[in-house]
Amino acid sequence: MKIENDFGSRGTDTAFYNLMKFGGEPILKLIGIKNPKNYKAKAIVLKDKQLFPDIYAWPVVDADDTKIFFEFQGYKDKMIRFKTCSKVTMLCAHTSYSGPVQAAIIFTEQKFQDFAIQMNIESHDKQTKIKSVFKEIVLENYTEQELLAIDKRLIILAPFTVPKRLKKNKRIEISYEWAKQVRQIYPKKFHFIALDVLALFILYKFRNLSLEEVNTMLDFDISKTLAGKQLKQISEERGIKKGVKKGVKKGVKKGEIKALTKLYREKIITKKQYESRVEPLKKKLESFGI
Repeated sequence: MKIENDFGSRGTDTAFYNLMKFGGEPILKLIGIKNPKNYKAKAIVLKDKQLFPDIYAWPVVDADDTKIFFEFQGYKDKMIRFKTCSKVTMLCAHTSYSGPVQAAIIFTEQKFQDFAIQMNIESHDKQTKIKSVFKEIVLENYTEQELLAIDKRLIILAPFTVPKRLKKNKRIEISYEWAKQVRQIYPKKFHFIALDVLALFILYKFRNLSLEEVNTMLDFDISKTLAGKQLKQISEERGIKKGVKKGVKKGVKKGEIKALTKLYREKIITKKQYESRVEPLKKKLESFGI
């Protein structure tokens, strides 16, 4: 999954893998697995990484060696079903596995599922057919209560169940409550990683938050977490972007003054015309600190 914002997309693969390690059982319940305690999370590592530049899944293996694949999808990708199928088949090929598999795609929003095209490939003569069907979940279609009814530990997915446009006070209030429940539901040894994942989901849902705002929401210092590092990077990029934009404006204003000065010296424009156009530009440069 990726977090998208004004500065591109942020991979959260590590966070989701961590979620599967400490919260895999409730996720398995969410997709309808009957014996979730029999499974253990693993990360996929393939030799030919060129085929999977940004694609990750978490196979979970039970005593019978049935493999379950997860794809958490938080952005538009019309080929996600094709990529998930490729991932499953490539892993089976790499490990010489031909046993039973189950693949699930967990979409954060309905529009991402709607955007993805069905995987149904066939030749003109119908002799070649490749088709894939996945267990698919759309998190925004659940309420917080519905998630908790499946497993209370799914409180960590609660940010996906609320509208994006909430007043600041409401965002702080509900985020604080989510963090409180995380501390109550998860063992203390998982609090740090669980709150980190929750912070990432909150950042995904509510854009343009500061480090201080997230700390207040969760009553937790995220500065050393993955979420905190991403916030710091986003903040630095905002500063760079703002600086570049300011620099471009300065250059444009200076260029305009230079051009007007040349026109005045060559007597193409009058002194009055020159001053009426240059003075506003100089004032603008003064506002830039020049």
